[in-house]
Amino acid sequence: MKLTRRNLMLGAMGSAAMLSFPIKGHTEETFNFITPFSLSLAFAPVIYADAAGYYAEEGLSMNLQAGKGAALAAQMTIAGQMDSGRTGGTNYIVSRVNNDAPLISIATIAQRSPFFVLSSTDNPVNEISDLEGRTVGMASLGGSMEGTLDLMMSGAGVSPDTVEKVKVADSAASFALIEAGRAGAFLGNTSSMIIASSARDDVNVMPIDDGMPGQVYVARPDQIAENPKKFVAFLRATHRAASEIVTTGDLQPILRTIGEKHEVTGLNNLETAQKDLRTNAENWASKGNDNILRNVPEVWEKAVGLLADAKLIDRKVPATELYTNELLDQALKA
Repeated sequence: MKLTRRNLMLGAMGSAAMLSFPIKGHTEETFNFITPFSLSLAFAPVIYADAAGYYAEEGLSMNLQAGKGAALAAQMTIAGQMDSGRTGGTNYIVSRVNNDAPLISIATIAQRSPFFVLSSTDNPVNEISDLEGRTVGMASLGGSMEGTLDLMMSGAGVSPDTVEKVKVADSAASFALIEAGRAGAFLGNTSSMIIASSARDDVNVMPIDDGMPGQVYVARPDQIAENPKKFVAFLRATHRAASEIVTTGDLQPILRTIGEKHEVTGLNNLETAQKDLRTNAENWASKGNDNILRNVPEVWEKAVGLLADAKLIDRKVPATELYTNELLDQALKA
């Protein structure tokens, strides 16, 4: 499907009349959603919304799938096997601009990069240029982690080709590869960083801030046009869950609710799990509570400029063509 400005507007927005109908009380319909990796607290907004029954209240039966990489999550959404998927902002923009991927961002869940560079305190990585000549482990190649790494290295004036990238599990256990000398660093998400650094005192952590929308929910414009109410309902329930996590002081009841329905990495230690969930929630609300799930225009405008300057996209496009907030706005009116 060739993505044009006309198709984008039709698909993402739908008609105002269609969006205005509430979904509550309707017969349940399935919503298929895919996470980029196995279930962790990084994906708590959808996991908790499902476990707490928020999707069911909106008339949705959630089919939650754990993927094997951000690129695959996007591909399955393109193929129509999923209604929506979570992928990296960098990866999405590059695919959309360079390959005309028939997707649009309907929400930004991680407002900044959720990734961290983990290294040994004996041989730490304290800035991106320290990665030159090292082997770097990451959960997937060709996905959002690799895209983030390439962008950061290019911005630091270091060729991404100077790093040997290897695929490893996105888990705290992969830190052992660094100790064994098989990797000079490990690129992990918030959950694996929290678990690794809580379990041992020889982990050096370097946050990544690449100026990009960290993680986004994408969908096909034509599928949105066919049933916009379903996507509005999805965002309403997801926003409810994310906002509750962000504003709740005691996260243990939420963690227990999640654990009653889903097997999630890290739930066996409630103290670490609370720290994990709290750190993720700080990212979701890092642009303010009013911007939870919102595609923040200034961030997207800057992102396009950064990617164009780094020559990671073929051309500079209007940032507003890459996302829509119309569905979220409608969800929050109810």
